[in-house]
Amino acid sequence: MKSTFLAVAALAALLSGCAQPIVKTAGPLKIRSVTVAAAPTVKSDTDIVSLVRQTLPPQIVNTREGRPADLQLTLTEVHYKNPIASLLVGDANRVLAQGILRGENGAEIARFDTGTLDQTVLNGISGAVIAAAQDRARVDRALARGLAKNVETRIYGDNHREVMTPELAAKTAPAPAAPAAPAPKRPAAPARGAAGV
Repeated sequence: MKSTFLAVAALAALLSGCAQPIVKTAGPLKIRSVTVAAAPTVKSDTDIVSLVRQTLPPQIVNTREGRPADLQLTLTEVHYKNPIASLLVGDANRVLAQGILRGENGAEIARFDTGTLDQTVLNGISGAVIAAAQDRARVDRALARGLAKNVETRIYGDNHREVMTPELAAKTAPAPAAPAAPAPKRPAAPARGAAGV
């Protein structure tokens, strides 16, 4: 329980903005590609690696001008809010990652740790109920969005770009049009000169 509380506190300190953006020391960077992997110990209820692969590149690839660089991101921990920890000491959903920026020649430009938290506010009885009932697919989408934003901030500083994820893009796409219903059939008019006309 103590380790959970310390991990949340350490990540909150990391995300509080004490580290200066990498471009302040490395100079302007233009990210050309992103590779995402997970440490063998990482377990998640959905394929969070694929979610990060879909979410992160649109946020940082070819969005700035500068020296060409490639990002290798490795997820080092995925943790889901635990009901008992939420009740006793406080807990949060979190993902931690390590990034390595490399130049065109493969030389390391910078190495950094980052991560994101979700559902940190509510703890106690309410937090325990939320932890027990949460939709982990939704949690993974939220963690992927938060991680993309924090990676961008860690490299470039404050950002003002909205993070898009496939599930958000799908909701804004127009729905396919329903096939038109066939027109109702009219009764055939009797031919002229027919009997009774």
